Amino acid sequence: MNPRTKLTTTQAARYVGLSKRQMERLRDNGAGPTWFRAGDSLNSPCMYEVADLDMWVKARKGAR
Repeated sequence: MNPRTKLTTTQAARYVGLSKRQMERLRDNGAGPTWFRAGDSLNSPCMYEVADLDMWVKARKGAR
C-alpha cells in the first residue's frame, strides 16, 4: 500500500488491529498515531496516513 494513502478512522483501526472506538480514545488522549481533518469543518472526517500508522505501530513494538 502506498505510504501516502489516507485512511478513515475505521480503516485505520482495521489496519492496526484495533477497534474504531479504541482509535477514537487514543486520538482524544493524544496517544495515538498522527491524524488530520480532511477539511476545515468540525464535521470533517479524521484521516490517517499509512506511513504514520506504520511508524506508530513500530514505535509501540519497541516500547514493549
